[in-house]
This record gives sequence, structure tokens and C-alpha cells, in this order.
Amino acid sequence: MKDDITQEDRHNALLIRDAMEGAVTELPSLHDLVPAAVTQGRNRKVRAGLATAAGIVCVAGALVLGSLTLSAGGDARTAVRPATSGTSSPPESVQPEPYRTPVHIDHTSIDERSVADLPSSERTRRAQFQQDAAVLLDELLPDSVGLIRPVGLDVSRYRGETEDGKVFFIRFSVRPSGNSPDPIACHSAAFAAKGASCEQSTLPGGIKATSFRVLMDSSETMATGVRFRYGHSDVGLTVEPDVDAKVSAPVTSEELLAVAGDSRFLDLVRYADEHPVLKRQTTTQGG
Repeated sequence: MKDDITQEDRHNALLIRDAMEGAVTELPSLHDLVPAAVTQGRNRKVRAGLATAAGIVCVAGALVLGSLTLSAGGDARTAVRPATSGTSSPPESVQPEPYRTPVHIDHTSIDERSVADLPSSERTRRAQFQQDAAVLLDELLPDSVGLIRPVGLDVSRYRGETEDGKVFFIRFSVRPSGNSPDPIACHSAAFAAKGASCEQSTLPGGIKATSFRVLMDSSETMATGVRFRYGHSDVGLTVEPDVDAKVSAPVTSEELLAVAGDSRFLDLVRYADEHPVLKRQTTTQGG
């Protein structure tokens, strides 16, 4: 067969063959190439796995950080606030403290006149005691006594007024006893002369008390009262009749004893015993 290859083409072919033989001569044998290729392949797999794991860690970290940011209620700077609604909830109403407007009457007692001469701070303290006493008595006494309010500046006098116009004056006194005898006793001759019914009782804490019903202002109307000694004071609580309507005090001795034994009433008595609001007792008569 005729050879159509030119001398120039033959020369170029020889150059290419020599170059390929030189390249093959520099390569390691086939036996040495296999472990290197395997090792290189394994390294590439490891690098690819590490890159994938790093990507997963980054995504998980971003999710955790995002959830912490959304749920961090303790930090106002990072907390996500919900969208506000069109209407805001009304603020909680603050209930004012109960207040009983004092009753002013023409008659002024010795105690009321003495209070008028006291410093302003002391008058304020006693007025607050009257308010506390009026509100508590209004809660503890039967509704039949009516709405109870303080009387003027006399810290021992209060008045109950019913819806139908009946008026019942109330005396509540906690007065330093000094060396005075025990509160009125059932065997007292003066007490028996007033047609009274009397009973000795014991209040919580072992306090000895005397409850009574006694004629007052007329032979038809009666007052109900309870007396006892607490600490260094003589305590008296009396509901008087409505003189004009000729109606006796609408409270029984048992009901008044329940008031006197109430822990809230005794707390008020304790305060007045430790911080007197009346002058020292000089007689066991009256409040």
C-alpha cells in the first residue's frame, strides 16, 4: 500500500510520540497509581462530608438563635412583641377607701372640745381612727342599726341611721383605765336599779366581758352594751335607743358580743390601747 504521509507529517508524528513516551516514563507504575487514587478519592469524600456537616451546624445554629430571639421574653431588647390590637384593655380601677362623712350636731361634748385644741397631726390621727371604727362597726353590726358615721370630733361617738329615718347613737370607747375598778359588773347595785339584764361572758383570748340590756331615757326603750378590760384600757361598746321614735337598740347582747369578739374589732382596740385616743379614765360611768 502506498504511503501518502509526507515527510513533514512523519516528522511531527515522531515528535508527538517522543513527548508521550517521555511523559509516560515519568509516571509511576500502574501498581503505584491505584493507592494514590484511592487515597485522593477518600480525602475528597472526607472534605465533602466535613463541608456538609459544617453547613448543617450553621443552619441549626441559625434556627436555635432565631427561636431564642423569638422566645426571649425576659429581654425587652430582643423580645418580639405581638401586634397590638385596635382596642387596649382598660386599666384596673382603684377602689377608694371607704369614707363616712362625719355627722355634726349642736351638742359638743367635753371630749370633742379637748380634741379641737390638739395639734393638726393628732386631730388627723384621731379622725382616721373614727373612720376606721365607723367603717368596721358598719360592717359588723346588724343592718337594722343603719349606716354608721362618726359624730363630729368626738372619737367615742358614732351614729347609725336607717333608711326609714331611725337614729341610733353608738358609743365606742377605749380609755386608759389607770387605777379605776373593773368595768361595770352584773352585781352592781346602780346597774341593777336600771332594770338591766346582765351576763358575764368570755371573749377570744380569755377576755372577761359583761354584756347587758338596760333601760335608757324612758321606761320603754333599752340600750345594749358590752364592756371589758383590754391591756391598760377599759373598753365599752353601747348601742343606744332612738329616743324620738321610742325604739330600743335593734341589737341583742349576743350580737354585740360577737362584734366585741371579732378579731378585727380587737385589732382596733389593741391600737387604741397602745396609742390612746381618749384621756385616762376617771369614772366607770358613761363612755
